[in-house]
Amino acid sequence: MIDYELGTWWVCFGVLKCNGSVFPKTLTWSLPMTILAVLLELYWDGEEWITSLNSVWSSYSFVLSFLVVFRNNQAYSRFWEGATLMNEMRGEWLNVCTSLIAFCSPEEEKAEEVVIFQELLVRLMSLLHCSALQAVCKLADKRLELIDVYGIDVKSLRQLRDSVNRCDVLCLWLSRLILDNHLKKVLIAPAPILSRSFQDLGRGRVRVSDLAKIRDIPFPFPYAQLIVTMLAVHSVITATITSQYIHPWYCAGLVTFIAISGFWALFFISAEIDHPFGDDPNDLPLGKMQQDWNKRLMELLQPDRQVPPTFTPHGHGKKAARFSITSYLARSEGDSRRYRFLPSKSTDIFESLDDLIDHHTSMAGEGEEDEEEGPSSRPSQYPPMLLSAADCRSSTVTANPTNDLDLEVCEESRAGFMREFSTTIGRTTKQVDQAQDCLK
Repeated sequence: MIDYELGTWWVCFGVLKCNGSVFPKTLTWSLPMTILAVLLELYWDGEEWITSLNSVWSSYSFVLSFLVVFRNNQAYSRFWEGATLMNEMRGEWLNVCTSLIAFCSPEEEKAEEVVIFQELLVRLMSLLHCSALQAVCKLADKRLELIDVYGIDVKSLRQLRDSVNRCDVLCLWLSRLILDNHLKKVLIAPAPILSRSFQDLGRGRVRVSDLAKIRDIPFPFPYAQLIVTMLAVHSVITATITSQYIHPWYCAGLVTFIAISGFWALFFISAEIDHPFGDDPNDLPLGKMQQDWNKRLMELLQPDRQVPPTFTPHGHGKKAARFSITSYLARSEGDSRRYRFLPSKSTDIFESLDDLIDHHTSMAGEGEEDEEEGPSSRPSQYPPMLLSAADCRSSTVTANPTNDLDLEVCEESRAGFMREFSTTIGRTTKQVDQAQDCLK
């Protein structure tokens, strides 16, 4: 699928792009009709006869415009419906994987069975997603990427290979796998909660059926035949009329070329996007979608992804501290002497989060030489704490404040502040007075 942006120079270079464009296809009709219009303008004089044809041509063009717009609306609806159903199918089945992995037993005696269940689960889900794409696509090469199937018994693989409806077989295998492992106590979720996995699996299968509807049921043939016929007749009539009303010959040819190219371009666009599951440049990237699906499944198998993070409340209270990481790093960049690190220029907030973690770690270690007890002496597995008012008054860093930034440290934890603040660097007189009162 073509990924593009309407940048500054897109008008200059995007118009000339041929990959995925319908302009080359329109030349098959616009160029011959342009030549016909030029020849008629030079060698034929039928202005009196064309006058009676002009009113009929106007009505004919109106009906044709309506049919072409109707065809484009139907094609875009099918394209967007296909993209929506595809993402809904992936979302439903990914929810099945994440839920079932979360439902696994944490007991040590079940560890081996849990690993076997999870490994088999992701392989069957990879096969299911691949089978669904093959069931709806019209690719010349259907060798989509799969997670390795080593370990699955050969008999089952042969049965899957010879099956007519592989999606149905895989859904049956997955349902049976879930039920068997629930009876073995590998899945410890209660039955009402576990049943949601069956529902998500079934809803994903319904989405596959809806996708197959788009593949198996094309736009009605009578409409397509009528539109093509009317476009061909319209092209000839347009070339004839423009040759008699527009002079000189090169103006007649230019007008003919533009008018005919516009109608045929709309028709070819509708034919291009009518079926979004093929090899065309404007179709959905099914191969990349399968690769992305496998990466998601493999990430779920990593043990560190299956354990939720721990959380310890900060010393200043149980209320969550709200702050902007972007503003935090922007202010940190303004005084590298105080913060002792240079934040990255990344636009990804999660990459900026790495800078924030490094900042907190460096400032937490800053007070270890001065204080034997307190927040800096806590074990590393605990999150940083905000200093109390007494600790703030005893801080040697801000004993002699010289500017607003030094005063601000008194209000913050030396392990990094975790309070809500404004994005502006300047401070009001009232805020400075409050900071001075903290030092007294």
